[in-house]
Parts: sequence; structure tokens; C-alpha cells
Amino acid sequence: MPHTKRRQWFAAVLAVTLLPLLGLPLLAALGQPFRSSFVLGLGVFVGGVCHVASTLYFYTDADARPVMQRFRARFYALPLAALALSLLALGAGRQFAIADDLVLTLFFAHLVWLYFHYQKQNYGLLAFAAAASGKRTPEGTLTLLMLPPLAGGLASFPQLLANGLERQLPIAHWLPFLDALAWAVYAAAALGMARLALRHRDVFAQPLVRVFALTALGFYLPALLIADIDYAFWSYAIAHGLQYLLMVGIVSAQARRRWFALPAFVLAAIAGGWALNRFGGTHALFICGILLTWVHFALDARLWRMSEPTARTFLRRRFAFIFNQDT
Repeated sequence: MPHTKRRQWFAAVLAVTLLPLLGLPLLAALGQPFRSSFVLGLGVFVGGVCHVASTLYFYTDADARPVMQRFRARFYALPLAALALSLLALGAGRQFAIADDLVLTLFFAHLVWLYFHYQKQNYGLLAFAAAASGKRTPEGTLTLLMLPPLAGGLASFPQLLANGLERQLPIAHWLPFLDALAWAVYAAAALGMARLALRHRDVFAQPLVRVFALTALGFYLPALLIADIDYAFWSYAIAHGLQYLLMVGIVSAQARRRWFALPAFVLAAIAGGWALNRFGGTHALFICGILLTWVHFALDARLWRMSEPTARTFLRRRFAFIFNQDT
């Protein structure tokens, strides 16, 4: 039974990752307008704000409290401060103005951290795949896997920033150079991973490890291959969000009070996602949405860190079907 559960969970993770990564580029190739599909809009909502809001679930899980108690400022003061600022901006409306240069700077920082955050999750899934095979990811894997998000950023950031600010940036003459540099960085990542696999054949001989390593390596290819930036960005953004919802879903499903934990997870994702979706329209509210997403980043950085003793205890208990090799 545990072996079956392990296989089913990894198959589900792979499915929710590849569906948007392959499906959105296909829709782009078919020429379907990005904003014309209800299903695609629902995917953006679920994979975007709902996955961020689902972090609220951990506040209802008693087993996660030891992690939170070790980092009270991060888990209590930071969310309250970001929420207070967001409510202030919501109440003030257009009177709460932020200079365009500050918006540009914060949005750029947000995109940099966003791409890093996505790939850290992919690395975590790769580590899970290695653990399920009785192995550990080789040293240097994370460093190499940070090259694809760099390549994706080089190819997509100019248009994403222009769309976020609703005006073109004066860097059009740099775009061919940035695209060429993005491909060079991607090639370096592929060569580096190939060398790593040759040096650690025992690890990469495991099918699960190979599949998740290749998935992480190719995660940002849509940014280089698709001209429509909406389709490119949301292909991997939705994939990331669905991965996360599946991970938190497993955490809640393994809780001692499952009858309470599962509804709490669903409520946090849907109701919290709806609330986050309200933070839009003016620059001030746009930035508040970014700040609340940063809270999600900050909390995740501790909740899912296996090097943190309390988090490791919590995760090993909830993902026992992966880590217990004797089951």
C-alpha cells in the first residue's frame, strides 16, 4: 500500500506539472487568445492566488506550531504587518500612490525571487524523488538548477515588467542579446547536469530522479520558446501552484484530525485566494499583493526546509510514505 501511494503521488505531481507546461504552449501555438478561456482563467486563479493563500492552512495545523514558535517574527509579526499595509492601501484607494520607479524596482525584485522560488520547489521535489529511491541529490545540483530560472528571466523579464507597468520599457534594442544569452545559459545548465549525471550514475540511474531532474531542467523553456508572454509565464506559474496545492493537500490529508484539516486547507485556498485577488487595480494594491506573496515565500522557506529540525520532523511524518524505505 505505501509503495502504491508513493507511485500515485509522484505520478500526480508529474501530471499537474506537465499539463500546464505542455498544454499552454499548445494553446499558444493554436493561436487561442489567452484571456478567452474560462478554464484557463480558472487555472490562473487556482495556480496563482489560491496556492499562495493555501499557506494559511498551516496556522490550523497543531503539528506545524513547533516550526512557527521557533520563528515568531516571521510567522506572526510579518503577516500581520503586510496585512495591515494592504488593508490601509485598500481603504485609501487611489490616494495611496507609489512612484513608478519604486513599483518597477519592487516588481523586478518580485520576479527574481519568484523564479528562484519556483525552482527551489522543483529541487525539493527532486530531493523527494531521490529519497524515495533511497538516494540523495548530489552536491551542486541546486546550483546548476538555478541556471534555468536565470535563462527564463533573461528571456521574459522585459515583457513581464512592461506588462506589469502597462507601458513599454526603453530596452527594445537589448532583446536579441538577452535572448541569445538566455539560450547560452540554458545550454550551460544542460551540459552541467549531464556532467553531474555521469559523475553520479548511481543516483541518476533511478527513473524517478531522471524524470524530475529533466522536469526541473526544462521548467523555464516556455519563456524562451513562446512569443506570447502570458502563455509563457503562466505555463510554469500554474505548474508551480498546482504542485504546491498537491503538497499541502497531502500534508492536510495526513493530519491527525483529517476531518478538520482537509476543509481548512480547501477554505484557506479558495477564500484566501479570492481575498488576495481583490488586491489589484492601483499600483499601491498591486504592490500589496506582491508583499503578501512575499509573506508566502518567507513562511515556505521555513515550513519546507528539511535542514530545519522541527520542519524535518513535521514533513517526515506527513510524507512517511516517501521517506520510510522499509514500507
